[in-house]
Amino acid sequence: MTDSTFPPQTITRGLFVGLIALIMPVSAYAQQSHPHTVRTTKFTIENVDESTSFYEDLIGMIEIDRFEADGSLIEPFMAFGDDGKRIGLLAFNEHESLKKSSHPVSIVVVPSLDNIVRRFNDANYPITTYTGAVSAGFGASEAGGVNTAIVHDPSGNGIELIETGGRATVAGARLIVSDRKMAEDFFVRIFDVTPGERIQTGTYDEVVLDFGEGMFIALFEPKDEPPLPKSEHPTVAIYSTKADEVLERLKAEDVEVQEFGGFMFLAKDPSGNVIEIVRQRMP
Repeated sequence: MTDSTFPPQTITRGLFVGLIALIMPVSAYAQQSHPHTVRTTKFTIENVDESTSFYEDLIGMIEIDRFEADGSLIEPFMAFGDDGKRIGLLAFNEHESLKKSSHPVSIVVVPSLDNIVRRFNDANYPITTYTGAVSAGFGASEAGGVNTAIVHDPSGNGIELIETGGRATVAGARLIVSDRKMAEDFFVRIFDVTPGERIQTGTYDEVVLDFGEGMFIALFEPKDEPPLPKSEHPTVAIYSTKADEVLERLKAEDVEVQEFGGFMFLAKDPSGNVIEIVRQRMP
């Protein structure tokens, strides 16, 4: 195990996130059937005002919280309400210059796409819609497809919008992986999570991992895009009541881990995606 390749800014940010986790109310961690809960999908942005306006004005989300760290980081949390599922927008003073994947990295479900598409068109902002598309995690292959749209925020992060007729929420984090099977085996071993729907086409191979009441994690291996350099910042936050067991499994496999004061740690999946694991307090 080594922690030498996590850059200082990532380490600093992890400490801040851990401190937030410590002061969150116990009620936030109340009863759940699964020991691991996916609460936040994360990605880096360049301009806070521009990005929050995108999510508020065009997608219809609200900023439910914001964390600021001594001029080094601003992280607005975007959501549709208080259901505990959110998007964390990581705005560091030192921006990454990495190329973003063309594929969506977060999945949002909405009752209807009509108003959203209208807002994008009125703003002359690009949006691509698909009728009867197949999207993993929603039984779309059995239901004959769902209506979806794909947009990219001002920093190039792709968001998939899925019309379900139900309550709007952040449904899942999509991790871009270089080998779907290797990534799936890793998450099954480390988190004892159950693989769900899998869709394989000529352009991608995707499987959805069921984490219970929280968001799901979709592992997406593109066939039409070469592996891109990975961010050194977290892509997803998982709150766990069995963090000690997770940590032991990671160490047993000699996975790179960075620990922070006993309350959270970072690890990388086989494709290099940074996973944030927060120790969840029992009520």
